Amino acid sequence: MISKSYLIEQDKEFLLKNTSVLFYGENLGLKNDFKRSILGYFKDKVIKRNQDEIIKNQDILFEDILNISLFDERKIFIIDDVNDKFLGIFQEIEKRIGENKIYLFSDILDKKSKLRNYFEKSKEFNTVACYQDNLVNIKNIIKKKLENYINLNSENISIIAENSNLDRDKLYNEIDKIKIYFSDLKI
Repeated sequence: MISKSYLIEQDKEFLLKNTSVLFYGENLGLKNDFKRSILGYFKDKVIKRNQDEIIKNQDILFEDILNISLFDERKIFIIDDVNDKFLGIFQEIEKRIGENKIYLFSDILDKKSKLRNYFEKSKEFNTVACYQDNLVNIKNIIKKKLENYINLNSENISIIAENSNLDRDKLYNEIDKIKIYFSDLKI
């Protein structure tokens, strides 16, 4: 199944509904936003791994999935840097997911990618393409994050957007600087 990233940003409940989601694309800031949302939503045990670590020792992931905790209902897995090499491992564990949730994060996957195709054609799993932000998205983020600030105008927003270079991580850094410098909420 294919989902649009902008719709998921508006409806974070999406992350609760799906057992497995593949986030891929060039927008590292957007993928980091989704990771923060996942970490914020789930009070359960979150286990972070990357593909290379799992490929070197596949038993790690299988043990994590099969070990049942007396305190946690489910486990949340965040697996970074996946590519087509991970598909075989995922197909082995998908039968054992149960109540657990697995979120895969990848760089750009072309249309011929086996992993991407597997998730797109699945009725149970979901894919989310994280394409590069445009100027409108960046400006909307600025307006939302700095909505309580006095004297925030379109010129200030444009300057902040220019300094971010259409990169969310840089934008958040700029916004943090503004929040520290203008703690009285006046720009």
